[in-house]
Amino acid sequence: MTPEQAWAAIEQPALVIDVRTDEEVAAGTIKGSLHIPYEIIVARANELGLAKETPIVVYCRSGNRSGIAQSMLQADGFTAVVNGGAYADLDAFNPGANVNAHWTP
Repeated sequence: MTPEQAWAAIEQPALVIDVRTDEEVAAGTIKGSLHIPYEIIVARANELGLAKETPIVVYCRSGNRSGIAQSMLQADGFTAVVNGGAYADLDAFNPGANVNAHWTP
């Protein structure tokens, strides 16, 4: 997925989740994104009471962990999950963007 395609999905709108480590997030993140490390994404998504059809875009450092998170969520029944790829690519395409304003936990 290209950054343009990922931002198109985000703007539908979708819930944007950063699945990187605490240290990576501390160095920079998409403003407003929800931070849930990929290892606990299914449990946390269910804790938050997300509907299985909630549009979700996940991203990480390179797209690998977000791909794993996407697969984990899909295996749990989430039907609208997109791997947004790498943080740096998303941020470079739309720097300073603010996401998730439409969503309240």
